[in-house]
Amino acid sequence: MRFKVTGFTRFILIMIVLVPLAFVIASYYNGKDGMEELKKLVSGQTSLLSPTKADTLVEEAVVLPLETVDKDTYRKLLLDNESLKDSLVDKELKIRELERNLKLCKGK
Repeated sequence: MRFKVTGFTRFILIMIVLVPLAFVIASYYNGKDGMEELKKLVSGQTSLLSPTKADTLVEEAVVLPLETVDKDTYRKLLLDNESLKDSLVDKELKIRELERNLKLCKGK
């Protein structure tokens, strides 16, 4: 007796085998234990997505209570912050100008 399967069923069956195999091979290529990574992933201990930069920044941010910082230091920090913001804006403008000049040079 022969079973008839559709093309989509064949595709799904092949993917069930190939995807974990490709994951294990890629893990070994990257210097990790592929089987252990797969076991952790299946058990839910790890995620395929790495933490985003925003997530790590939130974890690293330290907020001091206002009482621990004197007013002069607080004002100085605010002024430094504003000057850094201005400097960042200037650098971004310079980058845009340089990118525009580069496009003009490539267009010649």
